[in-house]
Amino acid sequence: MTRRGPRPVNLRLRRLLVMLPWLQERGTVPTAEMAEHFGMTVPDLMADLTLASLCGVSQDPRDLIDLWVDEEAVHFGIPKYFNRPLRLTAPEAFSLVASAAAARNLAGSDLGGALNRAVDKVARAMGIDDVDQLVVELETPDAVADFARAAEAGREVTIIHWSVTSGDSAERRIVPVEVFTESDHWYVRAFDLGVEAERIFRLDRIESHLVGEIRHDVDLGPRRPWFSDATETTTVTIEMDPAWVWVLEQYPGVTIDETATPKRKRWVTVTMPVSNERWLQRVLLRLGDNARVVAPSHWTGLAADTARLVRSRYGTK
Repeated sequence: MTRRGPRPVNLRLRRLLVMLPWLQERGTVPTAEMAEHFGMTVPDLMADLTLASLCGVSQDPRDLIDLWVDEEAVHFGIPKYFNRPLRLTAPEAFSLVASAAAARNLAGSDLGGALNRAVDKVARAMGIDDVDQLVVELETPDAVADFARAAEAGREVTIIHWSVTSGDSAERRIVPVEVFTESDHWYVRAFDLGVEAERIFRLDRIESHLVGEIRHDVDLGPRRPWFSDATETTTVTIEMDPAWVWVLEQYPGVTIDETATPKRKRWVTVTMPVSNERWLQRVLLRLGDNARVVAPSHWTGLAADTARLVRSRYGTK
C-alpha cells in the first residue's frame, strides 16, 4: 500500500489525546473497530498506539502506559502513577486545556467522554467558563512585521542569511514579496537581487536585516508548490525503519511506500526531493543505522562517507 505524504506529528499526538481516554473507558477493543471509529487505517492505528505504549514518566517499565496492540485487539490499563492525584502548575493546566480543546475537533472525539469531562473540571478550576471560546495565539517573530511592510512597499532589504547548503552566513539583497508560515516555520518569499531570481528564506536563518529606502516593482506571481522546479532538486529513495519516519515528517514532498522492502521486510521505502547534498548529509546523520539510501547511485555511500568525515574531525576512527 502506498501512502502519499507523512502524517504530521502534532496531529498524531492530538489524536492520541483523544484515543487514550476513549480506551480507558473500554479496556479492550477490536483493532478494526477502533480504526473505523477514529477514521484511520489499521496500520496507522497500530503505529500510533505502539508509540504511545513507550511513553511514561520514567524509563521504568512500571511507569509506562499499560497498552499493547495487535491486529486483533487493543488492550489498555491505567498506569500506577494515576492512582494518586496529579498536581499541575497553572501553565501546565492551561496547556492541557488548550491541547484538549484542539483535540475535540478530531475524528472520533467523544464530546461527553472522560477527556472532555476532566478538561471541563480543570477549566472551571482555572476560571475558564467556556473552553470552546478559548483562543490560543502563537507568538509571531518580531521580524515578520518588518518584512511584511517591506513587501507591501516593495522596499529592498539587506539580510545576513545562514545557508544550510554552504554552512556560512552571507549578505543578500532581497525584495520581499510575502511572508508566510508553514510547518511551524516562518518564511520570506522574495526576489533575490544578487541572482535575479525568486528565493524563499526561512526566517530563523536570517541573522539580521535592514530595510532600505530603495523601492522595486516586483511581480513573482502566485507562490508555487515546494520543489515544483524539478531542475533544482534530486529525488532520493531511502529504505528505513518505520519507527524513524518521524524525522522526515516535517519536510514537504515526502512519499512513504509501506510495502515491505526486499532486503528488510519490516522497513519502508521513502522518496523525497533533495535540493542539496549537505542537507541530505544532516538528515542521514540523524537517522544513523536506521536508514540507507538506495537511489540515486552516487549517494548510496553518502551516509558512511559523512560518518567517517565527522569521526575524523573529532579525532576518532
